[in-house]
Amino acid sequence: MRGYDRTSTPFMVASLTFHRLKEGGDWLTFDVTASHGTFVFDKPAGAERALIYLPDGKKERPNYVIRGKRRSVFDFYFEQEGTHKVELEYEPMYITSYKAGKRDTAKRMRANKLERVDKLPESARDASTMMMVKSALSYITVGKPTETVFKMDGKLLEFKPITHPADIVEQEPVTFQFYFNGKPQQGVKAEITRDGTLYRNQQEQIDVVSNDKGEITFTPEHAGRYLMKASYKGKLTDNAMADSAMNMMSVSFEAVLQ
Repeated sequence: MRGYDRTSTPFMVASLTFHRLKEGGDWLTFDVTASHGTFVFDKPAGAERALIYLPDGKKERPNYVIRGKRRSVFDFYFEQEGTHKVELEYEPMYITSYKAGKRDTAKRMRANKLERVDKLPESARDASTMMMVKSALSYITVGKPTETVFKMDGKLLEFKPITHPADIVEQEPVTFQFYFNGKPQQGVKAEITRDGTLYRNQQEQIDVVSNDKGEITFTPEHAGRYLMKASYKGKLTDNAMADSAMNMMSVSFEAVLQ
């Protein structure tokens, strides 16, 4: 996880917060950072890693990228009609935990299952490797909303908007769905917070956990920009690199006025 504290969460947000752009498209500027706060710039996350999934199934990289001290910035011209997915995904980090010594002292090191074979001391016991994966998502729609970019890969934690991101309205229920390794996943924890926490006494955070269908439902009481941070730890089978995966995902979206 180069470029930012591994305990913080990366997110990105369009400086112009439109979920639907005018017909014919427009330029959007995205701010990318890693922070413990909500839309607070802390440490620059690599915007050059951003991928824009187009409605026709193609992928593009940002047109322009700038890296600053506390944030990275990229521009992209959204022209194709339909819904685009903008994703920021980082290389996994592998942490191996084990016990050693007469007192079963808990220890950790940076290594995947293959690397740990040569790194673990002979006295090591109960070795287990966790893969840490971080990603950030946002959706931009030009003209009429589409759902092509909601197609999933069936790997690790994935997000599917049941309520289309272009149709989120204040004081109306919103439903999102989570999958893990291709199946709806119960127990995904999500924190949803509206922008502006620096200017109010209460965080007004919404805490939800996915049900047996992998769904969460909440109601944004006010129009504005929101950040959802979701996390889930799940076991992996037949994986040569890790025994489990800790997934951390952020999704930025906005609720419009009624």
